[in-house]
Amino acid sequence: MILRLVLAALALAAAAALSTGQAREESAADKPAPQASHANAKAIEVARRRRRRYHRTRHAVPHPSKKPVQSNGEVLFGVQDVRFVVDRDIIPVGPEIGKFDRVRVRVLKNDIDITDLKAIYENGDMETLLSDAKIKRNRKTDWIPLNRDAFIKEFQLVYRSRPKSKGQARVEVFGEYKDGWLGPNGEGVKYNNGWVLLGTDTAGSVGFDRVKIPVGKNEGFKKLRVSVKDRDITMTRLSVVYADGDKDKLEEKRIKVAADDAFGPVELDKDAAIKEILATWRSRALATSKRRRAYATVQVWAHH
Repeated sequence: MILRLVLAALALAAAAALSTGQAREESAADKPAPQASHANAKAIEVARRRRRRYHRTRHAVPHPSKKPVQSNGEVLFGVQDVRFVVDRDIIPVGPEIGKFDRVRVRVLKNDIDITDLKAIYENGDMETLLSDAKIKRNRKTDWIPLNRDAFIKEFQLVYRSRPKSKGQARVEVFGEYKDGWLGPNGEGVKYNNGWVLLGTDTAGSVGFDRVKIPVGKNEGFKKLRVSVKDRDITMTRLSVVYADGDKDKLEEKRIKVAADDAFGPVELDKDAAIKEILATWRSRALATSKRRRAYATVQVWAHH
């Protein structure tokens, strides 16, 4: 009896061992070979790299229009802070700033739904530029052609108000000059005592802004002036880069320019085409000028 029990136990153990061995063989057969697993890992890594490369090259803003945006200068000439507690604002342009072929709008800080945007000309004419347009923050619209040969007095902006919103948006209007405006024999020299506006910047009050202002098609100038509005600024650098790559360093010291005052005029090293203006400045936190805006509007003017 005891011998039978021993034999039965040995038989059961042998059967279990055989079953375990078969299961291990089947499991090993199901697993991919080491070489196949390595190839699969390489394919996954290539796919990941492609996804990363795609995200790095995505455009955060719409593609620029086919016409070169800097051909006659992209000049910022109007700024308005929109607080959404009312549904309309006026963006003043100022007298005789320039005549423009086309304009476009940039929105900062917040999205905005524009119901209507009109250009009001000095001669009383009016032109509708945008209707029922939603502009995302940090975006520019496409260029909008103008159909009047006249100075712009102001822009009338109608938008959807958000009475319960604590946010705000900044709306900036840029223009591209009519052909020849900046030239020595262009129409621009007939106004502002011969001074023509090369570009504008809004100087922030948190840290210094390193500014690069591209200049429209020109044949060169003899003098340069920086005018300040709305708030005092501190400027630590001002340079001119010519079309041939030469640089004219006009100021490298830390200086203060008060609101409604100007730096210059200063003589330029040579009367040659200007590519861009380089500057470093900021609005002064403890400004002597008490204005409602926390930033200064800085304009760069040139004279033949």
